[in-house]
Amino acid sequence: MTDEKLDVTNAIQPKSDQLNADSLLTGPRTIKIRDVKISDSEQPIAIFFDGDSGKPWKPCKTAARCLATIWGSDARKWIGQSCTIFNDPTVTWAGAVCGGIRVSHMDGLNAPRKLQLTKTRGVKGGVTIKPLEMGGSAPDPVDVAAAQNDARDSALGGKEGFTAWWKANPEKREAIASIMPAIKAIAAAADSAALDAGQIDAGDDTGAPGGADQAAGDDDDDAVTDDDDGGEELPL
Repeated sequence: MTDEKLDVTNAIQPKSDQLNADSLLTGPRTIKIRDVKISDSEQPIAIFFDGDSGKPWKPCKTAARCLATIWGSDARKWIGQSCTIFNDPTVTWAGAVCGGIRVSHMDGLNAPRKLQLTKTRGVKGGVTIKPLEMGGSAPDPVDVAAAQNDARDSALGGKEGFTAWWKANPEKREAIASIMPAIKAIAAAADSAALDAGQIDAGDDTGAPGGADQAAGDDDDDAVTDDDDGGEELPL
């Protein structure tokens, strides 16, 4: 047995004429854009990058909106810029979870930037883009199942317990978006039980308003901010 690494990344690449989510199963990738083409096709934006092997990245609308918001709508100015893309296993299409390519880091930022973007029809969600530090390591993919289990466990501590977990794990927030209604119910039940046991003040707000509606993109319930936390969006 040799100590030489046997990298199977190329062997498991999908047979496709473009970069897709399965191309990033082994981890995030930082790309430098060398050209952008716009067409009238179903996937109108084609981004060519160094080492693309002739397979451009055709970003979905959510990813393209991230690029346009931070770099501007003139795609000619994207050329020469770099960003980190990754496989987000929580992305849905036609109601089914299928995974998709998302952006995590971009050139041109001095601090993380939170964007409120339309992800699907009538549904908005928060996307945080971080500054890209070339030479640094890319973030590890989020283990969705583990993140959801941790979130459920934290909700057993009620609203306060889950909010503490939320603040400590910003990179895992998108992974639990699909189970926010369940998280809200768990936290509410925990707070109700604590109230019945006399462990919390009956005058406290023990419910978890906003969680499920926010996760579902309710236009009448925009992101809730806590002024004591510098405007950070809170889930419950």
